[in-house]
Amino acid sequence: MIQITNRPLDNPFDHARGSAQHNSLPWRIIDLIQWGTRYFTDRNISNARLEVEWLLAHQLGLERIDLYVQHDRGLTSRELAGFKGLVRRRVVGEPFQYILGKAPFYGHDFLVTPAVLIPRPETETLIQVLRQASSPELILDIGTGSGCLAITAALLYPDAQVTAVDISQAALAVAEENARRLEAANVTFQKRDILKALLKGRFDSILCNPPYVAADEMTMLQREIREHEPLSALTDGNDGLTWFRRLAEIGPGLLEGAGRMIVEIGGSCQAEPVRAIFEAAGAEVTLHRDLQGEPRAYEGRWEK
Repeated sequence: MIQITNRPLDNPFDHARGSAQHNSLPWRIIDLIQWGTRYFTDRNISNARLEVEWLLAHQLGLERIDLYVQHDRGLTSRELAGFKGLVRRRVVGEPFQYILGKAPFYGHDFLVTPAVLIPRPETETLIQVLRQASSPELILDIGTGSGCLAITAALLYPDAQVTAVDISQAALAVAEENARRLEAANVTFQKRDILKALLKGRFDSILCNPPYVAADEMTMLQREIREHEPLSALTDGNDGLTWFRRLAEIGPGLLEGAGRMIVEIGGSCQAEPVRAIFEAAGAEVTLHRDLQGEPRAYEGRWEK
């Protein structure tokens, strides 16, 4: 067990700890973890200790476990200044994934910027559904964002051809860099507005995590989501169902044979409206739940 000597946890934002009045003691890693946890907790940041550890490890170029191996290490003034900057960004609401520049998804780290939606664990449900059938050969990811769905599918099925489309050139640049870094050579990217233009091609699997937050529900989102993530990836500016109507419309023309469309939904409140949209378009639908038991994805098939 690590034995830690208690030191007074003053505020590193107020003055340098290395001043004479503090006996020239530098801020140690463990001091900053303890102080930062309290600082974040007081500002209602969830997972306070974990986020402090991530930010500190990022600043120091360490793994989180190394923070405790090197718990007594003192920070240089430059390191401390850098950590302060990360903390300031977090307390004004910037998501820590954007601060770190990455987010985990299905066992891989994906680069993320404010141009793309931050990958969520619940979106992994779409990959789990994809894996329940025989190996797909032609996969389409609509609204790819960071590319987390398309690239994960490409890595799982290296013999498949994956097409990823998005309306945002900035998002596509992030996705292409993720594909390069993760060595997913079997993905191609296209700039396309699916709401306005038809896409050529036939696919046996279509994935989509559409903008499904209704305009009048945007104020209910957490501040870091509402103020920092791309608006076009969050909401359709309408009732939250625009994309589902369009997907149900174009699905039969894009799917080959017994192909299927797998779409994320916004939980139980959208389960029945989305089911009605797809069934009205002639699809047979199956509801899938995420690991929390929440309705998370519909799998739609059309009889040919």
